[in-house]
Amino acid sequence: SVKNPLTKVSEALRYELLSSITDSNGDTVLTIAAVRRHTELCVTLLSSLSPADRLKLIIVNKRTALHRGAYRGYTETVSGILNCLTAEQQLQLLFTQDKYGDTALHDAARWGHTETVKTLLDNLKPKQQLQLLFTQNSGGDTAFHQAALRGLTDTVKTLLDIITPGQRLQLLSLQNKNGRTAHMSSVHLETTTILEQYYKEAESIIYREFVKNKE
Repeated sequence: SVKNPLTKVSEALRYELLSSITDSNGDTVLTIAAVRRHTELCVTLLSSLSPADRLKLIIVNKRTALHRGAYRGYTETVSGILNCLTAEQQLQLLFTQDKYGDTALHDAARWGHTETVKTLLDNLKPKQQLQLLFTQNSGGDTAFHQAALRGLTDTVKTLLDIITPGQRLQLLSLQNKNGRTAHMSSVHLETTTILEQYYKEAESIIYREFVKNKE
């Protein structure tokens, strides 16, 4: 187990210490711990703070410790950070965007870290999951756009399978700032084929429901 290096520091000073000491890139000890996959240290540092100060420390850097862990697919680290927060704080952190407008979900999806994607979404209710899926970065890309662009089929399926057929049609039709949908952005044949299948299946389901309601 990791010994708490802050046991001899008063609780009132711990946040000031952890937030003010940074490296040349402006990264805090917490952020560096997340980058290096030191999950237990992340949890130890956060647990030494008051609940209110935990989130404050995480978001000192707009590219948060959660972003860093998600970017590398460190699912255990991502889970450890989130579990140190209240449900309300988790929600705020999951929707935090860096200077490029990316959420942690963007970072996980961009590199095909499917298990990390699942962990991020599992902390949200269905309506919140949908809102996060439709969150666009500064270029207008959603996490789904990023996964489709790189041909990351497992991640693409995961993102589509958690929403309804009607919502899939909306996500598949959503354009970025260059007017491109995820389907248009994909240059990978397998992913393009899968997206087309999802689109046709969603249309078919919605049509059958429409006819059924007319009867």
